[in-house]
Amino acid sequence: MPVSVSTPADLVNVALQRIGYKGRVGNLFEGSAAAKDALDIYAQTRDEILRKGDWGFAERNLAMELLKSAPAGGYTPPNVWTPASPPLPWRFEYAYPSDCLDVRAIKGQSVFVMDFDPQPITFTVANDSALVPPRKVILCNVPDALLTYTGQVTDPTSWEPDFVEAFAAALGRRLAPALVGMEAAKLLIADEQMSTAQALAVQG
Repeated sequence: MPVSVSTPADLVNVALQRIGYKGRVGNLFEGSAAAKDALDIYAQTRDEILRKGDWGFAERNLAMELLKSAPAGGYTPPNVWTPASPPLPWRFEYAYPSDCLDVRAIKGQSVFVMDFDPQPITFTVANDSALVPPRKVILCNVPDALLTYTGQVTDPTSWEPDFVEAFAAALGRRLAPALVGMEAAKLLIADEQMSTAQALAVQG
């Protein structure tokens, strides 16, 4: 199966080939039955497979944007909690990146060049309705935090071959019921599971 692709249509055609569909698509907006079905599920399937593994090409690292912080002295009179502070028991509230599909880790600013014994940091993702407009945020107790996350990578030319394989298998399984029938679709479930497992094993 070819793994070198440059457009979403290339990916759809790989998926169509996997399920034994005889036609091809020129682009996702051409109006054919295959193109319309693919357009409905393409982005959702791509993002789901990205979230499933720690794909190297999708890793992003950045210094987080601080939105709120607790008072330096804590909530002792006269300081009391208000919606202007992060919800308890969190001390810091950071912006959730617009292209973030999955938070992999929160890290503190290390005083050493290399940290040979990194410790997991507790965090949670929430929606802050006190902000205008309300927005998705990340809460933790680490000042000047660094974020490692899975980014939404939409350009197929930057995808790894193993991701292309896993994505094509998943896309084919979702297209099969409408294009080649339910019985054929059932046979593709094992193919998708094997392709995804192999891809995740390779990328670690």
